[in-house]
Amino acid sequence: MHLLVRGGPGRLAGDIRVPASKYHAHRALILASLADGVSRVNGLTEARHVTYTVELLRGLGVRITTEGDTFVVHGLGGVYRPRRASVSAGSSGTTLYFMIGLAALADRPVEVTGQKYFRRRPVGPLLDALRQLGVHLTSADGCPPVQVRPGRPAGGHVRIPGTLSQWISGLILLAPFAERPTVVEVEGELNERPYLELTVAMMRQFGLRVEVSQDWRRFAVEPGQRARARDVTLPPDIGSAAFAVAAAALHPADVLLRGITSLDGGPADHPEAHFLRVARDMGVPMEIEPGRGLRVRHDGVRLRATTVDCRDMPDMLPVLATLATFADGETVFEHVAHTRLKESDRAAAMTQLNAMGAGLELTGDTLRVRGTAALRGAKLSSFNDHRVLMALAVAATRADGPSTLSYPHAYRISYPDFLTDLGGLGLSMAVERPPARTAPAAPAVAAPAAAGELPAAAPAPPRTLPERVREHARTRPDETAVVTAYPDHETALTWRELAAEVDRAAALLLRLGVAPGERVAYQLPNQAEFVVMTLAALRIGAVCCPVMPFFREREVGFALRRSGARVLLLAETYRGRRPAEELAGLPAEDTARLEHVLVLSDSEESARLPGTDGAFRFHDWRAALAAGEADAAGLDARTPEPTALAQLLFTSGTSGEPKGALHRGDVLARAAAAEIRQLGLDESDVVWVPSPLAHQTGFLYGMWLALELGVRQVLQAEWDAKRALSVLREHRATFVQASTPFLSDLVQVVEGSGQAPPVLRVFVAAGTAIPRSLAERASRVMGTAVCGAFGTTETCLATLSTPADAPAARWGTDGRALDGVRLRVVDDAGRVRPPGVEGNFEIRTPTAFAGYLDRPDLTADAFTEDGWYRTGDLATLDADGYLSITGRVKDVINRGGEKVPVSEIEQLLHAHPAVAEAALVAMPDERLGERVCAFVAVREGDRLDFPSMQRYLDQGRVARHYWPERLEVVDSLPRNAAGKVQKFVLRDRARSLAPQRGRRVETEQEKVGGA
Repeated sequence: MHLLVRGGPGRLAGDIRVPASKYHAHRALILASLADGVSRVNGLTEARHVTYTVELLRGLGVRITTEGDTFVVHGLGGVYRPRRASVSAGSSGTTLYFMIGLAALADRPVEVTGQKYFRRRPVGPLLDALRQLGVHLTSADGCPPVQVRPGRPAGGHVRIPGTLSQWISGLILLAPFAERPTVVEVEGELNERPYLELTVAMMRQFGLRVEVSQDWRRFAVEPGQRARARDVTLPPDIGSAAFAVAAAALHPADVLLRGITSLDGGPADHPEAHFLRVARDMGVPMEIEPGRGLRVRHDGVRLRATTVDCRDMPDMLPVLATLATFADGETVFEHVAHTRLKESDRAAAMTQLNAMGAGLELTGDTLRVRGTAALRGAKLSSFNDHRVLMALAVAATRADGPSTLSYPHAYRISYPDFLTDLGGLGLSMAVERPPARTAPAAPAVAAPAAAGELPAAAPAPPRTLPERVREHARTRPDETAVVTAYPDHETALTWRELAAEVDRAAALLLRLGVAPGERVAYQLPNQAEFVVMTLAALRIGAVCCPVMPFFREREVGFALRRSGARVLLLAETYRGRRPAEELAGLPAEDTARLEHVLVLSDSEESARLPGTDGAFRFHDWRAALAAGEADAAGLDARTPEPTALAQLLFTSGTSGEPKGALHRGDVLARAAAAEIRQLGLDESDVVWVPSPLAHQTGFLYGMWLALELGVRQVLQAEWDAKRALSVLREHRATFVQASTPFLSDLVQVVEGSGQAPPVLRVFVAAGTAIPRSLAERASRVMGTAVCGAFGTTETCLATLSTPADAPAARWGTDGRALDGVRLRVVDDAGRVRPPGVEGNFEIRTPTAFAGYLDRPDLTADAFTEDGWYRTGDLATLDADGYLSITGRVKDVINRGGEKVPVSEIEQLLHAHPAVAEAALVAMPDERLGERVCAFVAVREGDRLDFPSMQRYLDQGRVARHYWPERLEVVDSLPRNAAGKVQKFVLRDRARSLAPQRGRRVETEQEKVGGA
């Protein structure tokens, strides 16, 4: 579902009745609830945020009724009597910030919470200030829900950051009911002063006394006050009227906004009255018609650039940025930092106008907007932010061609009549509904597990992934589903074609005797056949066992031996190798179960098949597909349960050999749905997949996610940053999850070419830490929100930041918990560490794996006695719930998102005749995050150099991705008193070293490989 906006030059005409101010409504309703007697608030508003305040107050026992256009509030004299133990602020920040403290005036304990996504909103500074005031409250992570104990606050001296006026307002609304005098002092920069002026003015109307310093940084409040009932008339909402003013400014117009009686209303009259002054300064022709309202009338007007201080009107940045986009010259928005803490990062969200041809540049605390003559239609995201949605929609009315916006109903939060009012003026805006489809299942929190048990399963989604694909084939048959971008050409499959290919492949697997629950292995680069094979295996209830394409004999043999796969699909060639021919050199025990090897040719011609030695048969993939018919009805009868095992991925750790992590289909669907919700992805998105599909990042958060959403996925067959940029521009991709090296390479190409991906909204950088300088460069040159994340093969993503987070949190941390996920940092005894203190990082999640293949001992070791997954990482959790990985308990090197099996490579080096002992540690690397450095002590009289080590590993058929990129020969390895190698000493030495360059490594290892 999206908001479709069609641009056009037509003339706007008509009248709009401006709704009542929600800012006044919130304050008047809350103060009336505290007063003695009955108050009447004239000017009924249907804004959803005000509705949340009304419903929360009713939950606290306040009787609120309506008479015509009036709220009638029966005040409780300063003592709430909750009807239930928990009250919700919905998604209203004003409601939440004002009512957390006021909930202490209840006569029993009460919990203040909000909608699911709103429970990620940090309120730590406000909670700390309320505690200074003497309010007794608790919060698990500095976010809602907040448990508040009853009792009037003690009062005292309170300090609060001036970041958000709502925090300060929440304190001074409560202070009159304290037992002792209260002084509230603002620390740091004061933002949004007009909103504080409104709060104080409204309090005085209800008889509450507040003394304010001249600079509005100190508030003195007497204790034991009582609010008096009042009748209040709400003024018109200039914040809503602003969108009609902007629309009328951008088109020839004759528009009347009824209710606005002044162009110079003071800040206490309305905190957004400054908007009218700025709009007038920019050249919007406005005049007041006495007794009627504000008229905007012209036959075309040239707007002027200006400078805007956003501290006074933070909520006006989106709509003013739209006006500035069409102004002559450069408009400068100063002090925008706190506007990025609203419903979304509004400054960053408005840079999406660049995808339409605008010129916005966000640098630090300043947003610069260069005017342009015309825009083009684009797919945009509202980030579920009402002001961003409405501002971008108004801008899109001047674009050449249609535009779409996600979260099309966000306007209801503040301006329920937005579409009706602006449509009545002649603008083309409508919510388009896609064909009926099954929404992703909501995740459920895992129930506490008994000792040694896995977290309990959440309810299964109603359909398997192949069923979703068949539904897409029915409802959007001719839309593109999968694009494979090869170095010199592209191929594409529609949803109809994809479903047909899947049925043919599933029928082939059945002819080869594949049974439900059996593992099917395939080693392919990023191409459509990988998607087809995955869906075909899932279609018949088999388990997908993808193998990284750069793996060689050693790793492939291990995967075949452990998985017991009887069927293997291979590419005919891969980067100069012939994987099918390499099978002949594998030990017999590795291929003992293998019966059929399907070979995918490089072209439409038949593949060149190796001779068969009797152990297993080779088949040409395309010929085998064409050899039989697909019986769709018969396949449908074999549809597995959503809870069936779906995936086997081998992951390296410290146990000496890779472990096979098993996942159920419903768990993978739940994991993809959680990211879709966290980031607000929808049917308008296009997913770019440069990460290997055989890695969980590409498999789940590229391919699977796109199939769940029913949107186009663009597979990058081979990594080349220049090719990637052309693919992004051609297909207008909006989302990608990949490791840092992909981001680094892409940024370099964008900087060199001066061409940015036009609509790439979100780049989730997972698998390795994001250098802050790289994230800042990417945000600046590409206009893309770079988001940090943390996940494991065993748990899927556990944490993720969002474009709405402040930049330092967005890319400076690994994000916050996804829905249903719980995080903790503990010491070695299992005691939870305080915020900011490093410890062992553990996860409890509804997306945990089903266990390690044939290793119940390792599965049990992976979980604590009370059911938490041990990540093996060291981390901190701050007071706002943001995760920062600080190190590793396990001895793992993370090279470009792929974990190097340290123990295995060390053991192999130890087997070299010249090596006495060896240890591998990480070298920091700006591009890959980490590279591998080998410290080796050689035997007396022997020698080992870097090329010799490479030749040895090549002979051992070790994937080049895992080869050390630096060799340091030492007399001995540093050890502690117990004889353990002190790797921290080696890591300190490795920090100053650089990779060595070897002629055999350049072909693959200096490319991204499996990153």
